[in-house]
Amino acid sequence: MLIYLMRHGETDYNKRGLIQGRLDIPLNENGFMLARLTREGFDREGLAFDYCYCSPLIRARQTAEILLAGTNTPIIYDNRICEMNFAEGEGVLLKDISVKPEYQNIYNLFHAPDKYRATELGEDYEVLFQRVESFLWEELAPHERDYERVLVCCHGGIIRAFLAFMKKLRLSEFWDNHQPNCSVNIIELKDGQLDILEEHRIYYELSEDRKGTIL
Repeated sequence: MLIYLMRHGETDYNKRGLIQGRLDIPLNENGFMLARLTREGFDREGLAFDYCYCSPLIRARQTAEILLAGTNTPIIYDNRICEMNFAEGEGVLLKDISVKPEYQNIYNLFHAPDKYRATELGEDYEVLFQRVESFLWEELAPHERDYERVLVCCHGGIIRAFLAFMKKLRLSEFWDNHQPNCSVNIIELKDGQLDILEEHRIYYELSEDRKGTIL
């Protein structure tokens, strides 16, 4: 089985540098365009998916619906691949967490994960990894021989959790892996073993007049 682990398209929160987490923010115009162009890239390579697992948040749902429009690929929504809950950090400008003392814990979340302590409103890294491992071994692994290609449409934090688990990264390295909107990570699941074939691949092609509109 090949797993295409993909981040959703751009939102206004992405464009403005705001932390999203569980906030249900839709795609913006560029986000819809990136999803459409990614679909064109899939079509150029003849990629078809047997199944799609998708985060229930609208930005992931809209991305998956564009990618799979006109196909017979079923979409299953799974809470285990919803974005990490950033609690008090959600809706805050990323640039503010490094300068305002009240955001010290949220700063740690992104820049010093070992020091981060989730509040009652948030989610710690241990719970995040538990969600990812449950999805991998309880949902994907049993279907290893049933499907050739599976699309997983989700979020930057979730993707980094997948990669950190598979690469056995230290928690301090969690955020080092750049995941642009609509980037794809290709993972092979074979005989119960996971192998990362490609990271943050971009399938869309931008004309010169479009390049200036994409962050």
